[in-house]
Amino acid sequence: MPTGRPDAAEFTIRDYSSLNARLLWCYEDVVVADNRRKFEKDRHIHAWCLLRGAVTVVSGGRKWVAQSGEWMLGSPQPYRQDFTDDARIISVNFKVEWPSGDSLINDPVVVRDADFPMLARVARPMAAFIRRHFPGVKNDLWLCPSTLRSYFEIQGHFSRWLVAYLQVIEAAGVTPTRIAGLDARVVEMLRYLDRHAWSAQYHEAGISETIGVSVRHLDRLFVQQIGRTPREYLQKRRFESAVIFLSESTKSIKRIGYDLGFSSPGHFTHWFQQKSGQSPSAFRSSRKMKAIPRLLARKAK
Repeated sequence: MPTGRPDAAEFTIRDYSSLNARLLWCYEDVVVADNRRKFEKDRHIHAWCLLRGAVTVVSGGRKWVAQSGEWMLGSPQPYRQDFTDDARIISVNFKVEWPSGDSLINDPVVVRDADFPMLARVARPMAAFIRRHFPGVKNDLWLCPSTLRSYFEIQGHFSRWLVAYLQVIEAAGVTPTRIAGLDARVVEMLRYLDRHAWSAQYHEAGISETIGVSVRHLDRLFVQQIGRTPREYLQKRRFESAVIFLSESTKSIKRIGYDLGFSSPGHFTHWFQQKSGQSPSAFRSSRKMKAIPRLLARKAK
């Protein structure tokens, strides 16, 4: 579970390798009308450099304002954003989470670009690379077709961004959330779960035997360190994949269900409705309706 900053000797590279770090998008542009004033509850970290205009963010009863020449470094907590009509930004949106789902950073800060020029220095080449190789993409980078080389180049840009971002966050007095060093058996199980193919059967007993512990003991270790059992962790990953596919892909709902390992469309629909309170088709329709103004704005450019 989350803790404060540990002594350096308490953590290993293996511990940090369990972090889920993912770049969701990066671009430099004006803020389109549909995105200027809205409520956002996706658990992503946003970073905006105000090249022109200003933004006000309200979250948890607190308010932050960033003006031209400043960075708004947000948190994954729900927030309301209000950009001025003339706003132009560099936008970097990403996730950095522990296996428990706890974000590495939870506190927003506002800093001057002039004080921390390394942020724009790494963000601009990253935005330029994405614009050159994935033209027109602003919010669905993760599902874009890519070559292996382009994937690793994006990861290289993103790694440089994270180094600069953490340097700024820590200089601003924000301590990244840490979890206690993970048991080696938990790390091994996490690696298996993160590589698990949805088309394959999940046999926890066989995996536990390979790792060298009983199912009950492994469940107990997982709950202590991750906050959920291995099966619950896998179901969380499956639901996150379903949300991404329904929101951003053009696959049919039937195909998505089969790709996620469900034996029938009806089984997938029932499972998704239990998790989200909506059927897959209703969820997809609601996301499309929200995206229409953004898509129209993109086509008009």
